[in-house]
Amino acid sequence: MKYKNQILELIYAMLVILWSYASVTKLSNMERSRLQMLNQIFPPWIAEMLVWLVPLAELLLAILLLFQGTRPKALFGSLLLLVAFSGYVGLVMTGIFGRIPCSCGGILTGMSYSVHLVFNLCYTAIAAAGLYLQHQDFPYHTTNQQGKEAV
Repeated sequence: MKYKNQILELIYAMLVILWSYASVTKLSNMERSRLQMLNQIFPPWIAEMLVWLVPLAELLLAILLLFQGTRPKALFGSLLLLVAFSGYVGLVMTGIFGRIPCSCGGILTGMSYSVHLVFNLCYTAIAAAGLYLQHQDFPYHTTNQQGKEAV
């Protein structure tokens, strides 16, 4: 692919911006973030842990995406976190929890849950595309000099 490296760099940049913005928004107003998290369906003790765990994980992913050696793991971590976020929003939308907690922050504040889900799924696809393109640089199987597959 002719533009693979440029596409990968764009994906890294988009994810760094997403995770940096999300984490800084939460960390800069911890009391608001805490109240928003306590409004979710989680038991309070889990919500209290997530108040710190989520923004620190987002910040860590943003940092790891900056370095060539950690990008594959950061892309995988980004994909996992985005799948978790998307799954949670999807479950909320089904009404399975009996209520719809309303507490998205940052640019998602004014979005409906449907738009939020589409936003998350777009970034999920971006992270998955990054993993796919990254994987092309690090194949799991190679061939030896006789043309036989080596593991």
